Amino acid sequence: MDTPLLWHIPLSHYSEKVRWALDYEGIAHRRRVLGPDYLIRVWRATGQGKLPVLWLDGRAITDSTRIIAALEEHYPEPPLYPLDTVTRQRALALEDDLDETLGPALRAAIVTPLFRHDPDIALRVLTTGMGGSAYRTLRPLLRIFPSLYRFRHSISDNNLERDRIIVAAALDRIEHERQNRAYLVGETFTVADLTAAALLGALLQPHEIQYPLRVDLPPYLKDYRATLLRHPAAQWAVGIYHLHRGNSAEIAKRTAAP
Repeated sequence: MDTPLLWHIPLSHYSEKVRWALDYEGIAHRRRVLGPDYLIRVWRATGQGKLPVLWLDGRAITDSTRIIAALEEHYPEPPLYPLDTVTRQRALALEDDLDETLGPALRAAIVTPLFRHDPDIALRVLTTGMGGSAYRTLRPLLRIFPSLYRFRHSISDNNLERDRIIVAAALDRIEHERQNRAYLVGETFTVADLTAAALLGALLQPHEIQYPLRVDLPPYLKDYRATLLRHPAAQWAVGIYHLHRGNSAEIAKRTAAP
């Protein structure tokens, strides 16, 4: 088989899901960081405009959930899907639910106040791991970029409190499902645990994260992060990173796409 190639954005929590799955299963792979022109490149290659994209055996697989499913089929050991059918269905249901609730809401909870108060910092955060050229490309568009980004990701500047409520509810859901156990489903690490932790990683910034922020967050976002970290589910997620994030299985130096 050809070496798998991941097209990704470093800050993206959905990209982090796939990177974590590749690393956890020890799948040697290459990564390509796509820059501000990713929408056109991805659309031409896949007929849709979202990342991550994994090139596996000559075909492009989109959507983090579908990518992990393909990895489970091609590389079944160590498994991220529980072997028991009922337990597997629970894990997959949690993955889908958190992808649809926690993922978008946390993104909005991060970028909405940044775009409102510190749009330049927002650009620096969003271009984490892309190299300086990505920031320099977007900097002249600073007056219109926030509106374009919000439209692209269906974010409303007026919904910050609602988005934070959704994040809080997702944390409560994680803690309810966990019931003081080590893992969300069953007795071992599964795709449910990976998803919950990965979606929180961009804001929580655990030590094991591979693309850490290189800009100091403003006080209001630090305060929000501190508030989340007081939640038992967020503390659990940081622990999951420590226990299971492991080393990168990437076989080439990360470089920005030309």
